[in-house]
Order: sequence, then structure tokens, then C-alpha cells
Amino acid sequence: MKKNKKFIVILVILLLLSTTFYIINKNSKSKEAPPIANSPKESPLIVASSFETKTIPLDNIYTKFDVKYPSFKNADKNFNLQIENLLKTEMQSFKADSAANWQARFETQAAGENIKKIPANADKFTFASDFVIVQSNANYISFVLHYGGFNGGAHGFENVISYNYNVKSQKKVELESLFLKDPNYLNTLSTKSRSYLKNKFAIVTEQDKKNNDPEALKEYMNNAISMINDGTEPKIENFSVFTFTPDKIKIYFADYQVGPHSIGMPEFEFDR
Repeated sequence: MKKNKKFIVILVILLLLSTTFYIINKNSKSKEAPPIANSPKESPLIVASSFETKTIPLDNIYTKFDVKYPSFKNADKNFNLQIENLLKTEMQSFKADSAANWQARFETQAAGENIKKIPANADKFTFASDFVIVQSNANYISFVLHYGGFNGGAHGFENVISYNYNVKSQKKVELESLFLKDPNYLNTLSTKSRSYLKNKFAIVTEQDKKNNDPEALKEYMNNAISMINDGTEPKIENFSVFTFTPDKIKIYFADYQVGPHSIGMPEFEFDR
């Protein structure tokens, strides 16, 4: 009888210990931090629904206009008006120049040219604009606007301007703010862009050496290097047209800034 009582006591103790261990273990697990969820995918750089393409219709007897520009839903009214007003100003200036240039052409035409006082539709001058969006999302807007045309002269013209905007603060993004760890960022931009442009445009091939006078090639190289050096001096105005992403910065050079019209408007992209 004593042995049975002793066995029962031991059994009760074991049951109590087992229950206590189960409760402690359960409470301990409940206090553990939940597993870390997978971080959400980064939002796309360009959200199609964040902007729309607008046009500015304008009829003119001397000029055909084809003007497109973006309007951003995440930006304030003044930001969008800035884009629209720039184009309207350029269009009015171009319209006035076109009228003056066509009349001068009409009045000074040589015998047999048969230039009409009012141009036919196919002979009108042209003005157009378009854009390339690099970012348009809940955080940033970054894009370039191209505009230009032809209203006389040896060739037409094109301008490029960039817009960089912080959606959350509703403020312009300055180039300097992308180089917070590099106080000498203009020197960095100057050095990197010069190296790129010289390797691309200030070169002489073996074929060039065979077909051209050595002195002429030397003059060409000197002019090419001089234009590149002047256009990439470490000044903010030389790098004022830019776009950016989390990974890249792209610099856009103006016509004639770093070379003759024949090389176009070079772009230089590099890692942030």
C-alpha cells in the first residue's frame, strides 16, 4: 500500500512538471518575433498611370506644329504649368521668326525661284517637341524634354531641358543633392565625362591617317579636344541637364557644347 501511494505521488509530480514545461514552452514561443516577411518589390521607375501626354494645337500659315509634353498627376500645378509655359513661349517666338524669315525669303528670291508669298503646306517651317521619361512614380519625376525645328538656315535646331522633381517634398531635385558624399562632384563629372567624350569623338583611325594630311588631322584633334575641355569644365551650367534613377545619372550635352553639330547631342551615363 505504501508503495502504491509512493508511485501515485511520483506520477502526479511528473504530470505537474510536464504540464508546467508545456505551458512555459508555449508562452516562450508566443513571445518570439514573427518571421520577417519578404520585402515588397520596388515600385517601377515609370508608372504609366502617373502621367498623361498633352498637346498644344496651333495653326499658323508659316509653320507646322507638332508639340507633345507630359503632365504629371503626382506633381503640383506649378510644376506642370512650368513645362507648358516653356513650350508656349518657344512656340510664339518660333512663329514670329518663321513669319519674318519666310517674308525675307520671298522678298529676296532669285529669278526663277518662284517662292510664294504664303507657303504651301508641304513647304512650311516645322516645330516639334517630344519627351523621354526616366522616372515617374510616387517618389520622383525625372525626364527630358526635346524641342526644336527648322525655320531657315543651314540646318534645324534642337534644345533639351530636364526636369527632376521630388514628389513627396514637392520640390525640385538639384544635381548637388545626388552627390552628398562628394563635395567635389563637379570635378568628378568633368573628369569622367571628358574621358568618355575624348575616347568617343577625339580619335583618329588608321583609315583617317591614310586618307588625310597629318597637319589637318592634328588640327582636327586639337579642335576636338579644345571643345570637349571647354564644354566639360567643372561648372554647374555644363551639367545642368540631367536625369537620374536609384542606380544611374545621365548628363545631356547641348548642340555645339562639346563638339560640332555633326556629333549631335552626346549623352553620358554613369553609375551613382
